[in-house]
Amino acid sequence: MSRFCGNLDLPHHIRRAATTIAKLAVDLDIVAGRSPVTVSAGAIYLACNAGLDIKKRKTAKEIGQICGAAEVTVKNTYKLLLPRAKELFPKDFQFAYSIAFFPLARLPIPLAFFPLARLV
Repeated sequence: MSRFCGNLDLPHHIRRAATTIAKLAVDLDIVAGRSPVTVSAGAIYLACNAGLDIKKRKTAKEIGQICGAAEVTVKNTYKLLLPRAKELFPKDFQFAYSIAFFPLARLPIPLAFFPLARLV
């Protein structure tokens, strides 16, 4: 995870969040049958969408190229993580955007459940 995040030039708080997300996703059996590389890529994509400004975010394609996973695989893993995102992030994580505004987010969850720093 650290190597992937380093190669993507991600800030420390995103690296820490991605590591936490990946570990919890495995522990909660959300990503059963997925390879560690795939889980890492999906966790990085989720953390980037949550904690980075739109201009600084990495695309699924960029993450996939660095991690060695196909873009569609990164997005599919992200889709597995997204419904349980609230419980996967570290408790002290500073969200740049609400989970409801993440790409592909079609969750029936009230916005009150998520910190909201700003909207685009």
